Amino acid sequence: MSEHRSLLGSRQDVRLYIIEPHRLVVDALRHVYGQDASIATVGDSPSINAGELAVLRPDVIVLDIDGLTMPIEAAIDACESASPQSRVCVLSAQHRTRVMQRALSAKAAAYIVKDTSPATMIEIVHSIARGDYYADPRLAGAMLRRRSTRSSEASELSGREFEIVRLIADGLSNREIGNRLSLSEKTVKNHVSHILAKLKVNARSGVAVYAVRNGIVN
Repeated sequence: MSEHRSLLGSRQDVRLYIIEPHRLVVDALRHVYGQDASIATVGDSPSINAGELAVLRPDVIVLDIDGLTMPIEAAIDACESASPQSRVCVLSAQHRTRVMQRALSAKAAAYIVKDTSPATMIEIVHSIARGDYYADPRLAGAMLRRRSTRSSEASELSGREFEIVRLIADGLSNREIGNRLSLSEKTVKNHVSHILAKLKVNARSGVAVYAVRNGIVN
């Protein structure tokens, strides 16, 4: 519910490329993304095809890491080297915080678990095409609840702000956070603005990703 709502925003045409070894999954992904007329799947491959990526130059690469024969970091780097303007969206069946952390630390723009709803998968593609980031809120929230404060930016967060960061990572809207913490929606909005400034990110969707990449979480 709130996971989907938090990603809503203006849409633009997006060129998409799928890296997936299983034909049935490729067809399923094409069907999902084909429901949105502003997303064009320009190609797919069972493995990383650097030559094709360099020619097609997609906006977003959906990379299924479950069948990879190379480390996650190497796969993401290969995609970015072949098509530097592309943003990599990692897809996996693994509900493991460590796997998500590795993917996001390797500069993937998003980590999607395969049980994510089709509507949310579509919104995530639009979100990262606009320059935002996405971390599965179920995993990100769990990581932040076990957080440490190793980065200098994170050490500047107040206890209340850290509490709000955890709820943002859980996918809650400002109104839902206010209800949870008995704060007005305006107060929560002000806290979120301060958090974005302290963490030096431009959108709330980048808060959990920043936390993972910069050692705020274990």
